[in-house]
Formats: sequence, C-alpha cells, structure tokens
Amino acid sequence: MTPLRTVVAALVGSLALTLTACSQDHEPEPGPEPGTVTRGIDTASYVEDYEVGAGDSGAMNYSQSQPQSAPGSARSLSEGGGTDPLRIPGPLEDNTFVDEGTSGFVDPREDARSTFALDVDTGSYGVARTLLEQGLRPPAESIRVEEWVNALPVADEAPAGADLAVTSESGMAPSLEDGTQLVRVGVAAREVTAAERPPVHVTLVVDRSGSMDIRERLGLVQSSLALLADRLRDDDTVAVVSFEDQAEPLLPPTPVRDTETILEAVEGLKPGGSTNLEAGLTLGYEQARKHFDPEGLNLVVLCSDGVANVGATGPGSITERIAEEGRDGISLVTVGYGMGNYNDHLMEQLADLGDGFYSYVDSYDEAEELFGTALTTTLTPVAAEARTQVAFDPELVSSYRLVGYDNRQIADEDFADMDVDAGELGAGHHATALYEVRLADGVEPGDVIGTASVRWTSPRDGEPQDAGAELTAADPAAEASPALALPAAAADLAQLLKRAAPYAERPVSLESLAERVEVLETEGVDGAEELAELVRAAQDAD
Repeated sequence: MTPLRTVVAALVGSLALTLTACSQDHEPEPGPEPGTVTRGIDTASYVEDYEVGAGDSGAMNYSQSQPQSAPGSARSLSEGGGTDPLRIPGPLEDNTFVDEGTSGFVDPREDARSTFALDVDTGSYGVARTLLEQGLRPPAESIRVEEWVNALPVADEAPAGADLAVTSESGMAPSLEDGTQLVRVGVAAREVTAAERPPVHVTLVVDRSGSMDIRERLGLVQSSLALLADRLRDDDTVAVVSFEDQAEPLLPPTPVRDTETILEAVEGLKPGGSTNLEAGLTLGYEQARKHFDPEGLNLVVLCSDGVANVGATGPGSITERIAEEGRDGISLVTVGYGMGNYNDHLMEQLADLGDGFYSYVDSYDEAEELFGTALTTTLTPVAAEARTQVAFDPELVSSYRLVGYDNRQIADEDFADMDVDAGELGAGHHATALYEVRLADGVEPGDVIGTASVRWTSPRDGEPQDAGAELTAADPAAEASPALALPAAAADLAQLLKRAAPYAERPVSLESLAERVEVLETEGVDGAEELAELVRAAQDAD
C-alpha cells in the first residue's frame, strides 16, 4: 500500500501544478496602439478548438419547426424519448431578411429636402461577404446599400475641436452615361484615443441556444469574450448573461484585472435549449442598470444568430425598454454570428432602437477588429440623435436620388426636433451618403446646387449642434477622387447584386466594376483590395 504521506505529497504537487496552470501570467502589457494593452491570452484557440455537440445535446433545438435538409454536419436530437435527425441549416436556408425597397428619383419642385438618420451599421455587408466567400450570391432583400458604403475606410479627416465635420464632393456617376452626377456627403466624428476614453462596462448577452452550437457561432462568441479580457483595461468591467429557454447571470460585473474569472465564464458557455431572446435582453439590461456608471461607457452587447422561439419574439415586445435605456445612457450593440437560420432583420432593428450599431462577425479576424479595438473606442459617444438634411435648389437640379438609407428616412419637418429618434456616432465613426443628381440645363461646374446640414445632440453639454457644407456641380472633365470613387464602387456592387429598379437596366456589369476597382487597388487606395476581392467573389458566385 502506498504510504499516506506519499499520497498527500502527490496531491499537493498536483494541486500546485494546477494552480500554476490556472494562474497564467495575464499581466497587461502595452498594446500596438497608444493606451491599449494585451494580456497574451490565446483568444483564437476558443474558435479553433471548439467542439460541436459538447453542450447539453438533449436540449438542442435549432427552431420550433425543423429546418429543411441542408449540407452540413448531421447530429441527433433526443427529445421526448425519440431521436430525430438534425442538420445544421445551409447558409441560405431559413434566414430572415426584410427588403426596405429602393428609392427612385425625386423632383425637387415637389420635395427639395431629403432627411434621414445617420447610420454606421455594417451588418448587411458582413452577411454578403460571408455568402460570397462561400460562392453564394446574397439575397436581394439582405442588401442595404449604405451599410456596404460605410463598411469601407474613408479618407475624411476627423474634426479637431467640434464633434462632427461635414464634407462634400461631386463627380460624374460612373454607372450612368447620361450626365448624371454623383454627390458624396461625408460626416466624420472626432477621435478619442484609447488612453482618453472613459471606463468601459460591457454586459454581454450571449445566446447559447442549440442553434448557436457551431464553431462560427458560439466558438466565435467565446473568442470575442476572450478578446475583451485580453484588451480591456484593468478598471474596465465585463458581465455575462447567457440565455436559452431562460436567462441566467453567468458572470457579475468583474474588473478585467480578474482575468481568470472572466476566462472561466468563457469556458462556461455551453449550448442547449431554445432561444428566449427577450429574457436574455431583459436580464442584461437589469444587470447593466444596476451597475450603471454615469462617468463611464455602459454597453449591452447582444451576441446571437437572432433566432427567437420562446417568449415574445418580435422587436415590438421589448422596444420600449431598449429605447428607454438607450436614451438613458446604455447603448445596445448587436453582433450577428452564422448564416443559416439567421435573423438579420431582428438584429438590425434592435440595434437601431438601442442607440448602438449592428455588426456581423464571420471570422476571427472580424471578431478581433470589433472586440479588440472598435467596440470600446468607437462607442465613446460623440453625437446623439444625429441626422442629415440635404436641400437641393429646384432651379438647378431637375431630380435627385438618395442611394440607400431606405429604412432610415425622417420626415423633413422633424429635422430640428431632437426628440425624434435618429442615429448615434461614436469616436472616429464615419458616415457617407451618396446622391445621384440630374442637373438642369445651363448649370456650370462649381455652381452651388444645394446644401447638406447635420444636426445632433452633443454629449458634452446636451445641447443641439449643427454643421454643414455646400454641394457644388462637378466638372465633367475632372476625375473623381478615391474618396468618391471607392464608395461609388461599393454602392454599385451592392445595387448590382440587389438587382432592383432603377439599377437593373443600367449599363454597368461586374466586369466593368472589376476594372474600376482594380485601378483603385493599383493606386493603393485603402479598402480597394478588400472590395476587389468581393467583386471577384461576386463574379464567381452562383
């Protein structure tokens, strides 16, 4: 028999090794940008090593109704003593998109003003990129053109003193050959460095239902949470609420200096059950409000595929709470994961209600960009209830058309009413709007054809602020700058794939668009390489 002291010694030695392994050196070190840190966590390993089916397989359920047969990994669902085949839905199956339509040309003699809420969502672009990379064309109803434009880098300089700055540029519309001009209105928010930003308090509301049991869903969510633990400052806090049939607090607000506790919460995210989205958001807001910091940045971040099949499922069921919390300083960011049985419409609408933004994450690189940097820096409030009104001179403009923003339009008379919900911009955000403009006879290059006005509430003093720029007619012989040519190409690609009137009949093709983007890529324009890859993927897609 082994002597007792030998057994005790072995147990003590094993415990010491365990404690050493669990208390890895996660002391923050300077990150790549001033004021940023990193703790050396292997954040990519969570998605790389994710095991499908490791959760409560007896409770897994993709939806209340069985999904259609689709390519993917087959697994079994044991429910009520029976076993039914369950397949991961294909990327184009059971998704929910809503077509907001496509605006046509407007006669300024009937309506000279165009008013809309500024928007920095990029979810539609992320969804399309995911599908195109798999050789699939995105559904027409999934395309919101402005989100494609705003997903690419913009060269506009951030203002040094004011919250927002407005710029404009005009050129010839590259998708038309009838003299139509393209006018870009750009809005840039002031920057706040990582060192200058206030403390961040993130409450993650994590969907861990059966539909999330995919590496590119729950695995990426785990990596996303690990990235927060790796990159946030010691005095920032992270809380986690998880939901399936019911919601439960998985991690109370925890200072990031307590890294191991946060990583334990990452490991505790196991799939199983249906999707009570309302319960998850309700509990998430309760946690965030209970620990609200009036001097900090308070965020609720919903990580989900948007599928909701328990409780009230429509955005109307929790709209009042989301809108109220947004007005009172808790922003909602929605982050979508996975294609197939995915609800894009719900995720986009919830973010708009919650004064935040909607992103779609389809890879670890995207998760690192959002959770490693953008989430905490760009969400530092700079402009609340931001809206734009463009007024065209009916003597000089025969017709105009706003490209995109079809579900963000505001009544012209509500432009000055700051109680009307609009958009929010954070530090370093850029928003771009494109107008196609047909000029009256006799208009000369440089003539002022309209004005662009932006109005918002400043978080510095709570007072309304204004900025603006004149719109001028372009010189038909002048070449458009990259700041106009790149968003024009992104808008053309989105509209080509949407195939909606009035765009379907235009003399533009993927081949001609590829040539335009290749020129920008050769010139080294930031964002052109990414767009060129997307155009090539669209050419190869079915």
